[in-house]
Amino acid sequence: MYQKFKSLLGNSVYKSIALVLVILLAGPELMIGYELMAIVEILGPTTFVLIHLVGIKLYFYKFKQLFLRFESHSALFLPTFKQLKTMPTLLYHILPERTFVASFLLSVAVGCAQITYSAFVF
Repeated sequence: MYQKFKSLLGNSVYKSIALVLVILLAGPELMIGYELMAIVEILGPTTFVLIHLVGIKLYFYKFKQLFLRFESHSALFLPTFKQLKTMPTLLYHILPERTFVASFLLSVAVGCAQITYSAFVF
Protein backbone atom coordinates (compact mmCIF):
# COMPACT_ATOMS: atom_id res chain seq x y z
CA MET A 1 0.00 0.00 0.00
CA TYR A 2 2.76 2.41 0.99
CA GLN A 3 4.79 1.65 -2.12
CA LYS A 4 1.77 2.30 -4.33
CA PHE A 5 1.07 5.61 -2.58
CA LYS A 6 4.73 6.57 -2.87
CA SER A 7 4.76 5.84 -6.58
CA LEU A 8 1.58 7.94 -7.07
CA LEU A 9 3.13 10.92 -5.28
CA GLY A 10 6.32 10.53 -7.24
CA ASN A 11 4.46 11.12 -10.47
CA SER A 12 4.77 14.70 -11.71
CA VAL A 13 1.10 14.83 -12.75
CA TYR A 14 -0.03 14.51 -9.15
CA LYS A 15 2.49 17.11 -8.01
CA SER A 16 1.14 19.60 -10.53
CA ILE A 17 -2.46 18.82 -9.48
CA ALA A 18 -1.47 19.36 -5.84
CA LEU A 19 0.17 22.68 -6.76
CA VAL A 20 -2.96 23.87 -8.58
CA LEU A 21 -5.13 22.86 -5.61
CA VAL A 22 -2.90 24.76 -3.18
CA ILE A 23 -3.00 27.86 -5.37
CA LEU A 24 -6.79 27.66 -5.69
CA LEU A 25 -7.29 27.14 -1.96
CA ALA A 26 -4.74 29.73 -0.80
CA GLY A 27 -6.03 32.38 -3.16
CA PRO A 28 -4.15 35.28 -4.67
CA GLU A 29 -2.26 36.03 -1.44
CA LEU A 30 0.10 33.16 -2.12
CA MET A 31 0.94 34.44 -5.58
CA ILE A 32 1.39 37.99 -4.29
CA GLY A 33 3.78 36.65 -1.67
CA TYR A 34 5.78 34.84 -4.34
CA GLU A 35 5.92 37.98 -6.46
CA LEU A 36 7.09 40.11 -3.54
CA MET A 37 9.74 37.55 -2.65
CA ALA A 38 10.92 37.53 -6.26
CA ILE A 39 11.14 41.32 -6.27
CA VAL A 40 13.22 41.23 -3.08
CA GLU A 41 15.48 38.58 -4.59
CA ILE A 42 16.02 40.57 -7.78
CA LEU A 43 16.23 44.12 -6.50
CA GLY A 44 17.58 43.54 -3.03
CA PRO A 45 16.02 44.58 0.27
CA THR A 46 17.35 48.13 0.21
CA THR A 47 15.83 48.94 -3.17
CA PHE A 48 12.60 47.19 -2.17
CA VAL A 49 12.26 49.35 0.97
CA LEU A 50 13.29 52.47 -0.98
CA ILE A 51 10.51 51.89 -3.53
CA HIS A 52 7.91 51.71 -0.77
CA LEU A 53 9.29 54.74 1.10
CA VAL A 54 9.15 56.84 -2.06
CA GLY A 55 5.53 55.79 -2.54
CA ILE A 56 4.69 56.76 1.05
CA LYS A 57 6.48 60.09 0.63
CA LEU A 58 4.49 60.85 -2.51
CA TYR A 59 1.27 59.87 -0.74
CA PHE A 60 1.90 62.31 2.13
CA TYR A 61 3.14 65.13 -0.13
CA LYS A 62 -0.44 66.30 -0.74
CA PHE A 63 -1.12 66.47 3.01
CA LYS A 64 2.10 68.41 3.56
CA GLN A 65 1.09 70.96 0.92
CA LEU A 66 -2.38 71.31 2.50
CA PHE A 67 -0.78 71.85 5.92
CA LEU A 68 1.64 74.46 4.59
CA ARG A 69 -1.23 76.25 2.84
CA PHE A 70 -3.20 76.21 6.10
CA GLU A 71 -0.21 77.64 7.98
CA SER A 72 0.70 80.18 5.28
CA HIS A 73 -1.13 83.00 7.08
CA SER A 74 0.64 82.43 10.40
CA ALA A 75 4.19 83.00 11.59
CA LEU A 76 5.41 79.55 10.55
CA PHE A 77 9.17 79.62 10.11
CA LEU A 78 10.82 76.65 8.40
CA PRO A 79 14.61 76.95 8.46
CA THR A 80 16.76 75.33 5.82
CA PHE A 81 19.06 72.40 6.57
CA LYS A 82 22.09 74.68 6.35
CA GLN A 83 20.59 77.01 8.96
CA LEU A 84 19.78 74.06 11.21
CA LYS A 85 23.36 72.80 10.97
CA THR A 86 24.62 76.22 11.98
CA MET A 87 22.04 76.86 14.71
CA PRO A 88 20.32 73.64 15.91
CA THR A 89 18.24 75.53 18.48
CA LEU A 90 16.13 76.90 15.63
CA LEU A 91 14.12 73.70 15.98
CA TYR A 92 12.42 75.30 18.98
CA HIS A 93 11.14 78.12 16.77
CA ILE A 94 9.25 75.92 14.32
CA LEU A 95 5.83 76.58 15.77
CA PRO A 96 2.79 76.03 13.53
CA GLU A 97 0.71 78.78 15.13
CA ARG A 98 -2.70 78.04 13.63
CA THR A 99 -2.36 74.30 14.29
CA PHE A 100 -1.44 74.91 17.95
CA VAL A 101 -4.38 77.26 18.41
CA ALA A 102 -6.78 74.81 16.76
CA SER A 103 -5.40 71.97 18.92
CA PHE A 104 -5.74 74.06 22.09
CA LEU A 105 -9.33 75.04 21.30
CA LEU A 106 -10.18 71.44 20.46
CA SER A 107 -8.68 70.20 23.74
CA VAL A 108 -10.63 72.85 25.69
CA ALA A 109 -13.84 71.82 23.92
CA VAL A 110 -13.22 68.14 24.65
CA GLY A 111 -12.40 68.93 28.29
CA CYS A 112 -15.59 70.96 28.68
CA ALA A 113 -17.61 68.15 27.11
CA GLN A 114 -16.07 65.63 29.53
CA ILE A 115 -16.80 67.85 32.54
CA THR A 116 -20.38 68.38 31.39
CA TYR A 117 -20.85 64.65 30.75
CA SER A 118 -19.41 63.68 34.12
CA ALA A 119 -21.66 66.25 35.86
CA PHE A 120 -24.75 64.68 34.30
CA VAL A 121 -23.69 61.08 34.90
CA PHE A 122 -22.66 61.44 38.53
